[in-house]
Amino acid sequence: MDEVDQRTAQRTATIEQARELPPGARHYRAYVGNPASYDATSAAQFTLMIALGLREDHKLLDIGCGSLCGGRLFIPYLRANRYYGIEPEAWLVEDGIANEVGRDLERMKRPVFRHVDDFSATEFGVSFDFALAQSVLTHVSRGQLERCLAQVSQCLAPEGLFAASFYDDGEAMYEGDAWVYPKFASYSVGYVAEKARQNGLAAFPLVWANSYDHYWMVFAHEGQADRVPWLGAVDGHPRMVRILELTRQLNDANREHAMTRRRLEQAESEISALRQGEPDT
Repeated sequence: MDEVDQRTAQRTATIEQARELPPGARHYRAYVGNPASYDATSAAQFTLMIALGLREDHKLLDIGCGSLCGGRLFIPYLRANRYYGIEPEAWLVEDGIANEVGRDLERMKRPVFRHVDDFSATEFGVSFDFALAQSVLTHVSRGQLERCLAQVSQCLAPEGLFAASFYDDGEAMYEGDAWVYPKFASYSVGYVAEKARQNGLAAFPLVWANSYDHYWMVFAHEGQADRVPWLGAVDGHPRMVRILELTRQLNDANREHAMTRRRLEQAESEISALRQGEPDT
């Protein structure tokens, strides 16, 4: 099977067959990540945005909406003309509508899409209550990251919130000038927060599950995030930063405890073996 035939076969695969494909394969569920966790990723996005306060009357910008992994839940939930998506790969949106949303719902809810790769969200001419970037800024260059933050800052409503996932492998940050996929571009929390500040946004780290070990940040115009209690500060310290610190300490303590237990078990085993060789008294 040549490359063209292989890509055609991948794109027309069933959902069951697609679950066996590697991330990046030419199926709408695989091209955007691990196809086996497409449903869980969809639910996680929706749950996060609801927890942040998204309601049916709000306008949502889905940056890198892909094959509507999140959109398949957001579009039915939101009222008409309230879901907006940016996705350079038009075929992904088409396959998402055909296989996940349906043409009838598309006509009723009238989602709006722009197929561009420059994060030009301001071109919608809309003030967004919420914005989302699920596993998009985990692949961008520094210039693309700043472009995205600048665009969101301009089109985010005064009380709006922007949630985005990032990747930090603890090593040197990504210095390339191009989109990288399926590998990840690493950026620290501090770097992201500083770039947000330079673009007029305050940044708050979140504790939110992600199957790729990404971390989440919520961005808001200065002072607006205080309306979400669990984003605020406690005794002058950012709540989520403190939770992350305590979680890291707990994980370190758990690992140390597990290592201690293994050493104790090994010592007990050695003592038992030595005692078996003792002469009877």
